[in-house]
Amino acid sequence: MLKRLASLLQKFPMKSIFITVIVIILLASGVRNVRMATGNDTLVNSSTDVYKDNVMLEKEFGGESIIVLYESDQLLTPENLAHMKGLENALKTNDSIYSIVSPVTLVEEIASKQAVQFGEGIEEIRDGLDTMGSKLTEMGENLQRNPGLEIPQQESLKQPGLAEAELPKMGGKLQTISENMHMTHGYSDIMTPGLPTKQATLDNIVYDEGKLRPMFEEVIVDDRHMLMMIRFKGNTADAGKSEVVATINDYLHAEKIDTAKIIVSGKPVLDNAIRSSMQDSMKKMLVLALTFMVIVLFLVFNVSWRLLSLATVLVAVIATIGTMGWLNIPITMVSMAVFPILIGLGIDYGIQFQNRYNEEMTGEEANNDEF
Repeated sequence: MLKRLASLLQKFPMKSIFITVIVIILLASGVRNVRMATGNDTLVNSSTDVYKDNVMLEKEFGGESIIVLYESDQLLTPENLAHMKGLENALKTNDSIYSIVSPVTLVEEIASKQAVQFGEGIEEIRDGLDTMGSKLTEMGENLQRNPGLEIPQQESLKQPGLAEAELPKMGGKLQTISENMHMTHGYSDIMTPGLPTKQATLDNIVYDEGKLRPMFEEVIVDDRHMLMMIRFKGNTADAGKSEVVATINDYLHAEKIDTAKIIVSGKPVLDNAIRSSMQDSMKKMLVLALTFMVIVLFLVFNVSWRLLSLATVLVAVIATIGTMGWLNIPITMVSMAVFPILIGLGIDYGIQFQNRYNEEMTGEEANNDEF
């Protein structure tokens, strides 16, 4: 078969070169489809029951999570929560996110419920004032019609001792109304659902009689640490996770805060760092390999066109990566080992092939000279 291939190459040299160039270009165009992969599918076969069960659970309950940790001596302040709210707003438009849970989401939920309660309280105050006003008006009209009568003998208070029973009740209602009005004034910023702007209002939401409300225990670790949990949808691609990580880093870089130290962690963050490290390692590996090969070829391989074998290896590497792109084979920590082997074997065979070619050409030239 090799003899037949050699015969075709010798018979149709220009066509062979043209076809070879076209094939290389087609393979090289697949490089843009290559992707780095560090997910579970690179470690466990996707056809196994374990992998399928994990995919099903992620689809129903969400996938991996990113943890954003805030650390501060003055943790629960409107300023820190406003910064966390800005990060939440920056992530809301991303379709890869399944849910976001943080002190901000819980505070807003409670604030919304309390806003409804305060609205209902104001309605009760209005109704109470209307009732009290009606009674006072009625008493005033009776006094005007019967100026000589005392209050206990009015139309609404005919029974003996009724005034002594009614007036304290009216006074109690007035005191309750006064207290409600005072509370409404003190926490007036909670009337609009959202994050409170006053520290007293925030403390009233987060604490109950000086103790942290149980619903906040999952996101407020202690007096110095609170966290935001960003959960991805099931089976989110690595590109989607990298986009979220980049959004978080961009926001933290643009919106710096001096009152808290922020740490971003979680498996998606670690995987993103691994992919970046893999890309950097591949670049360094290729540059160093090419540099050493050039030095070795110049010092040891003392022939013309000494870098030709290196050029053929580069073509082979590009074609291999392009083939992986067309076949949708990701570059993983395991498949990265192919490239050093490819470069090492390729340069050896390239030197051997070129050296053999030179020997044949030298022998043919010698025969021609003798002839």
